[in-house]
Amino acid sequence: MQIKKVLNSSVVLAVDEKQKEFILLGKGIGYGKRPGAKVTDESFDQVFMPVNDAGVERFLTMIAESSPELIDITQQIINYAKTNLNAKLSDALYVSLLDHVKFALERFQQGITITNRVYWEIKSYYAAEFGVGKYAVKLMNEQLKTDFSEQEAANIAAHVINAENGTDERKDALKAGQIIGRIVNIIKYQSQGELDEDSPNYQRCVVHVKFLVERAIAGKLLDDADPAMVAIVESQNERAYRIAKKISEYIDIKFGHGLPDEEVMLMAMQIQRILK
Repeated sequence: MQIKKVLNSSVVLAVDEKQKEFILLGKGIGYGKRPGAKVTDESFDQVFMPVNDAGVERFLTMIAESSPELIDITQQIINYAKTNLNAKLSDALYVSLLDHVKFALERFQQGITITNRVYWEIKSYYAAEFGVGKYAVKLMNEQLKTDFSEQEAANIAAHVINAENGTDERKDALKAGQIIGRIVNIIKYQSQGELDEDSPNYQRCVVHVKFLVERAIAGKLLDDADPAMVAIVESQNERAYRIAKKISEYIDIKFGHGLPDEEVMLMAMQIQRILK
């Protein structure tokens, strides 16, 4: 490979013989180097590809302005997420997460604390992603000498959730957490406290709500139900179906349209399993 651009003394943008771009990290790798200079395997210890979209320039600028330590922490968090989550992560996570780690450190140094408004929802409904956030906080506290709490773990988990859903807009994860929490509360209220929250059926219902909300945000609600099947489910599960319709009314308030019959039917089937 050869250097295409020196980003700082420890980071360069390089290209291989096929002109594929890579970010190379290594102590002193960019020091005194010019574009066109060749790099050997011994001169770098980390390598990853930049995002393949319009955010690449922003990413390169951010890399150039970031310390190797922050870049390394970001890479460790992403590697941990890839290892522990059964999901494809968007390349945009490199941009959003590095930006977040930099901003979090600046906030800490300035004594600024930001409360995550959906901390409980993310911790409860996105346990795996929250686990990545906890790992990130532990890493940051050890290497940056900070004292971030689990609130920060939820902030980082939000970026991971968005990377799973193909967006780097943090507001989507916050929006999802709020809506999931509200729907679960509707189910709890309408069931009049008859739920066993430790049962496998309850946990499966919560997971169903999670994916329902993600489909709603993405505009990909299921809408291919057999009317005869819908009628059968409604007649055999009247109470659960009424609760599902209440959820549809709430979705209408949030998105301007209710749930299609297929989504209502599937939601009712999940609710029926948890009603005593």
